[in-house]
Amino acid sequence: MRRQAAAILFVTALLAACAAPGSPSLSSSTPPASAAASQAAPAASVCAPSVATSESPPPVEPTTEMSIADLLSADPRFARFCRLTERAVSPGLGLSWLEIWDFSADRMGDNQDGVTVFVPTDAAFDTLDPVVLSALEQGQVGNDLLYSLLGHHYVHRLYPSSEFEPGLQRTWSGTGTVELTLDPVTFGGCAVVQTDLRVANGYVHVIDCVVLPEEVADGITG
Repeated sequence: MRRQAAAILFVTALLAACAAPGSPSLSSSTPPASAAASQAAPAASVCAPSVATSESPPPVEPTTEMSIADLLSADPRFARFCRLTERAVSPGLGLSWLEIWDFSADRMGDNQDGVTVFVPTDAAFDTLDPVVLSALEQGQVGNDLLYSLLGHHYVHRLYPSSEFEPGLQRTWSGTGTVELTLDPVTFGGCAVVQTDLRVANGYVHVIDCVVLPEEVADGITG
């Protein structure tokens, strides 16, 4: 009985408080402004902020204790690419590509040694068509196109520069391939400006443009 009486008193007090001027209605489905703002706020990025300067930001020295995700997150040269990997989600795993690239080498799919990513610098994105760049940076590109774009930068094996072979390279973009040349060293038409950033689960090579597959460009501008 005491519990019932306490419950009645609590409900009575709650109804009285809600009836007071300026109090939200219990029947209203509209959350308070502060709650709505909290729900609408995007998750904070773990990627380093872009550096708006004419000088290249200092690179982060990779270590074999870092993952590919760690390097992308920490190095301000890769901030734009990093943010794309946060948004792209693997349909099979339901994880972002940045989360997947944090896996240990023995979890990288059927490859027990690690993987390789050709990563464009922030400055490389400025070579894109402004319409394409704006769509990428405003989050207006669907997951399928993002998946294809990132997949064209991703070779599913350890691939140090000492083993580079000219010709078409099979990438993680399904049936997509990207051409690699040796003299000069290019990947998808982009100059490879730094090689062999070795981390725990693979290699990162740095390129000076974004490998933009035709179907992705058409999907954005068409």
